[in-house]
This record gives sequence, structure tokens and C-alpha cells, in this order.
Amino acid sequence: MAEEEQQQQQQLPSSYQTPYYQYGSSILFLTNPENELHKLELTLRGMQEDEKGMAQSIGEPLLNQKGVSEIIGMTQSIVNQVTILSSLNKDDIDTLRDFLGDTLAKDLMVNRRRYDIKNESTRDQIYFSTISTSFICMKRAQSDTLSDKKFWRGSVQEIHSSVNTNEKKKGILSKINPWNK
Repeated sequence: MAEEEQQQQQQLPSSYQTPYYQYGSSILFLTNPENELHKLELTLRGMQEDEKGMAQSIGEPLLNQKGVSEIIGMTQSIVNQVTILSSLNKDDIDTLRDFLGDTLAKDLMVNRRRYDIKNESTRDQIYFSTISTSFICMKRAQSDTLSDKKFWRGSVQEIHSSVNTNEKKKGILSKINPWNK
């Protein structure tokens, strides 16, 4: 019986619990783009996940291991949590997209043989998949749209506690006054 009472005392109603207990890891989970990078990597490898989460080959890889590593590395510079939680304006997004596009295009042309890219169509697929993944990630950070930051700002809850006593406040002079007891 005493153990049961102790457990009830330890469990606070949800309205008094800090939001951390309910949503503590949600921000990490919902802003983590690792899943998008994983899907991009599977696309580059010509693979897809089945219902059990196992990667299965669905066609020819678009490029070899060296190429996959380089493309994913380049994409990670934009597709990351820092980007998602940033505040980018339209010009920032356009500039980053164009710079990534130029860098990626040069890399795919110069390293076509090294990455074992079969033809121009494959190069276009790699380019499109990488740029679209990066662009969508940057759009989540766009400052003039309903962004993740606005969502999280509306999800934060503050809890204030105070203790009020009926005791009168006494000043320094009240301590020496003998009739103030």
C-alpha cells in the first residue's frame, strides 16, 4: 500500500510536467534530414528499401562507390539540421542552389569516367535528385514561409510556479520596533 502511494506521488499530471518529457526529442527527430540523405544514397546506388527496411537492388547503380561518397558529401553541406533551423531568404536559397548546381555539374562532367557514369541521362538523374533534395531542405528554412521554427515556436510551453504566503513583508526598522509583533 505504501509503495502504491509513493508511485502516485511521483507521477505528476501531464499539465504540470515539463514539455521536455513529452516533446524532448521531437525537434531532433523532425529536423533530422538523415532519412532524406539515406533515400538519396539508395537512389544513387540503384536500390530501394522493402517493407522490412532491407535495401534491395532495383536497377543499375547511377555511379560507383567513389561517386556516391562524393555526391552525398557535397549534398550534406546543405542537407543538415543547421540548414533546416536557419532562416534563409529567397536570395540565400537561390544563391546556394545555384552554387551547388554549378559545383555538382562540374564534378559530374570532370569525373564521369572516375565515377563510372554510363551516359548523360544518368548524369541528369544524379543532378536532379541531388538538387531537388537540397532545395526542399532549404525551403524548410525559408524565412518568409511557414517554417519549422514557427512551428516549434508555437509548440513551446512555459510553466511558472510561485508560492504565496500571507506573511507581511517586514522592513529593517520593523525588527527593532517592540510593538510590531
